[in-house]
Amino acid sequence: MDKSFDIPTTPIQFEKIAVNPGPSCMSFGFDMKPLLNSIKKIGLINSPILIKKRKGEGAVQYEVIAGFRRISALRALSLNPIPCRILPSETPSLDCLLINLYENLCSRDFNPVEKGMVLTRLLDLIPEREVLDTYMPLFDLPSHRETLHLFAGVEKMFDHQAKTLLASEYLSMKAAKLLIEMDGTERNMFCGYFSAVRFSKNQQTQFIDLVSDLSHIENSPVTCLLMDPRLKDIRDNPQMNNPQKARALITVLRKKRLPRLTKAETGFKQMVEKLALPPAFQIVPPPFFEGAQYRLEISFENGKDLKERLQFVANNERLAAFINPWKMNL
Repeated sequence: MDKSFDIPTTPIQFEKIAVNPGPSCMSFGFDMKPLLNSIKKIGLINSPILIKKRKGEGAVQYEVIAGFRRISALRALSLNPIPCRILPSETPSLDCLLINLYENLCSRDFNPVEKGMVLTRLLDLIPEREVLDTYMPLFDLPSHRETLHLFAGVEKMFDHQAKTLLASEYLSMKAAKLLIEMDGTERNMFCGYFSAVRFSKNQQTQFIDLVSDLSHIENSPVTCLLMDPRLKDIRDNPQMNNPQKARALITVLRKKRLPRLTKAETGFKQMVEKLALPPAFQIVPPPFFEGAQYRLEISFENGKDLKERLQFVANNERLAAFINPWKMNL
């Protein structure tokens, strides 16, 4: 590759440039507004790079190597023709890909979907070891085969909806890793929930794990579980906000997955409410109620304050009724 890359610009009409991104492009889920505003105010700073397509490919004569976003913005603004730099048609595919990669690395960050696009294309052109050692660090990724195949799996297996969720950070990479292992129908149904309800990252993995566990326990397909009317009613409830929906969905699944534990949690909350303790007092149960020891936490300002609160506890007759929730008849 000519490292100086000193190519003069040539004005090219829109109709001669392919509308779809070419194999060297690596843009997904981008916001056009900042670029549109920039071009409106100061014009095009960096000319797109095209390659002349080989004969016999219809009226379109040029494919985009770098600058797909810029060309899209210029089309939207009807600024025609476009000053472009043209690569020779014999330019190797790897050179085309690297030109676009390094141009983008200098100007922006890549979202997870875009990283998957680049890594997948590189795997088609160079040995895996070279991708791991040379290119994974460029994306601040560990040079591990598992990580490489995760991002490549996103590119190969995720549909547009799933990629959009991931690129917009509505889907975590941890959840994406779980979804890659599923078939397309199951993955699409989970993404339908993640599109409708903004789960936190931890809630996403909880939701997936609970549904998967129930599928194995009940020997029922994931798709059937996700079609449960109770879940769909919560998802589509216009009276609930996103945090309420996410908590309610997980609560329903936990009750099915861990019925005795959820009953114990309910019983514990009921007993604590009956004690009517002031806000300075908090009773903390053992994890999963599997131990016999509970902990009472008391907030206080000074010794006198602590003494008064300890006296309050000592004189609270209702504490005698507090028992392990497993022993309650729930």
